[in-house]
Formats: sequence, C-alpha cells, structure tokens
Amino acid sequence: MKKILLLFLLLSVGAVALFAAKGHSPVAFTARSRDEADVQRLTGSFFEDLKFKDFTRAASYHSAEVRKKVNIPELIERLFQVKPEFLDIMRYDVRAPEVDSTGRRARAKVHCVIKVLNANEIKEPDVIIYWFKDPTEGWIMELESSLR
Repeated sequence: MKKILLLFLLLSVGAVALFAAKGHSPVAFTARSRDEADVQRLTGSFFEDLKFKDFTRAASYHSAEVRKKVNIPELIERLFQVKPEFLDIMRYDVRAPEVDSTGRRARAKVHCVIKVLNANEIKEPDVIIYWFKDPTEGWIMELESSLR
C-alpha cells in the first residue's frame, strides 16, 4: 500500500514539474479553461434553442450588427441539409471545445442525433461551431463561417 501511495505521489510531483517546465502558468490555464467552459455552455444553449425552434434567441449569439439580419432557418437548412420544419434535434453533445493560443477564437464540435420528420430518417451529423471573443460583447458566434 505504501508503495502505491509513493508511486502516486511521485507521478503527481512529476506532472506538476512537467507542467511548470513547459512554461504554463496556472492562471493562464484557468482562464483558458473558463473560456472553454463558456464556449461549451454557449454552444449547448444555442443547440437547445434550435431544438425548441426559438430562432430569435438562436440569433442572439451573433454580434449585434449581424443579429438583425441573420436568417436562422436558412442557416439550419444549410447546416443540417434539412428544412427546419422537418428537423427534430433529438440529442446533441458538445465535444472538445477549443480556444486558440490568443484566447480570441474558439470552436466547438457538436455531435447531433436528428430525425428528419418527413422521411422518418435518423441522421447523426457532426458540426463545428466557430466563435470569436469581442471585447464588448464577449463570445460571439460565427455560424456563417461554420457552414463554409
């Protein structure tokens, strides 16, 4: 038992030393983790809005200037290749949110299980949603760039 405890302690010290040797500060790591958590939460909230067809709220993740002219139903059709009225988002899982080294750009991969109502067909598309951090508005979605 003492050997296992000693091994665990040595591995923990080694991991901390390796982390420090690579030049990462715990503060920067915490900030990046917070941003990744924000991106994951916002992406999940966006997909919940899509699931319940709240297109006005789904548009609110865009910048203020884009928000007024964004056409969420058209973007949904481009994203899922299904007309919004036939789309039933059954489940979604936000996976692997990433923030770049500058902390200004992010992306989140989302695995969806959707049902195409008029075809009684189940699909499982994977999509990537891109975000950028605006100094005044916070994390802003770039859904148009996600569709290119």
